[in-house]
Parts: sequence; C-alpha cells; structure tokens
Amino acid sequence: MILLAIGLIAYGLKRQQRADAVVLAFCGVVLGVMAIPSIRAIFESSLPWHMVGHIVVMFVVPLFAGWAIARHRPMTVRWPWMSAVSLNVVMVAGHMPRIFDFVMTNGWWAVELMNVAFFVSGLWFFLCIWQSTTALRWSIVGVIATMAVMLFLAMAMSIFSSTPWYSSMASMPGMVMADDFSSQQLAAAILWICGDLWAVPMLVLLLRRVIEREGSLLGALQRYSEPPSRR
Repeated sequence: MILLAIGLIAYGLKRQQRADAVVLAFCGVVLGVMAIPSIRAIFESSLPWHMVGHIVVMFVVPLFAGWAIARHRPMTVRWPWMSAVSLNVVMVAGHMPRIFDFVMTNGWWAVELMNVAFFVSGLWFFLCIWQSTTALRWSIVGVIATMAVMLFLAMAMSIFSSTPWYSSMASMPGMVMADDFSSQQLAAAILWICGDLWAVPMLVLLLRRVIEREGSLLGALQRYSEPPSRR
C-alpha cells in the first residue's frame, strides 16, 4: 500500500495537470495514511471498521484516481466487462469466510495483499468507466451489476444469515458491538449504503452522457435495440 501511495503521488505530481495532480496526490495520501500501523489497527479492530476500509480502498480512492488518470491519458479499452468481472470476483472472494479468516489470522502481509487486490481491481474498473472511449452501455451495465452484487452480498451477510460468518473476528481486540452477528449486520449496512452512494451518482452521470450523445434515453434504447448493421 505504501508503494502504491508513493506511486500515485509521484505520477500525479510529475505527469498530471494541476487539478488531476491534486486529486492523485490526495488519493496517494489516503492510501499512505491507511497503511500506517496505528491507523490500520483501527480498521482491523472490528468488522464495521474493516468494511469502511474496504470501501475506501476499493471504491472511493480508485474512483477519484481513475478520473484523474483518464483525464490525462485517454485510451481505448478492450473488453471493458472484464474489469467489472474482476472487481466483483475480488470483492466477493474477499468476504468469503475462509478467505477472510485466513487473511485476518496471517498478519499484515495478508491484509496488504488483499488491499492491493482491492485497489488494483477497483482502479481498473473505474478507469474503464471514466474513459470516453468505453461504450456507455457496458459502463452502465457494469455499474448496475456491481451495485447488485454489493446489495446481494450485504443481504447475504444480514437478512439471509442468522449467525456470524467470521470466526477470526471473535478474537479481535477492540470489538465494539454486543456480539459478532450484530457487528456483521452493521458491516452489511455499510456495504449496502456505500454501494448506493457511489453507484447512483455514477449512473446519473453515465445517463447524462447517453442523453448528450443520443438526444434522449428513448433514442438510445431504440438505437441499441437495433442490429449492429443498422446503427
């Protein structure tokens, strides 16, 4: 994480315009702060805090970093759907009980590897979304699919469960919830709410791009429903 943070700051200060450089430098600072042992200990002290850390590393920082990089270096993205698949696979796998418990019981290196996987998959996803060359239909589908996966994962952790998933959380110092399952329910609520907070504004932005390009949503639907040869 420290290396990623330094890389973002250096890339922003060396190659970006002023606004982009500030955003990238800020993203790098956030990653660097989260890698400080005392700060990392806070995010490992309870499942709700752990979920907040996941959201920041996987969605908040990559969203802004992807925007800044895409503004400076437009590129043609092939198979943009692969980025959405990668993001969702990493997100779901990171919350599977066996993987989660393994990470939490194997020291800082396992946590760092998981955070790097979260950040890289998130950055790839948002780079594809922000690129003007990416087909808008794929961007919209990717955002909706990711929001749906976050919602389903949150429901699986709370509504569809009655017992805690993670045995590693029981031995963590600083647990602030009454029991492990109530802590898991709060973490699921954080995941649910954060899924809406980033996805809904992103969808609004993408739909505005569609309207600007096609004139109306109805026109876009009619165009995309036609065979490729008639578009």
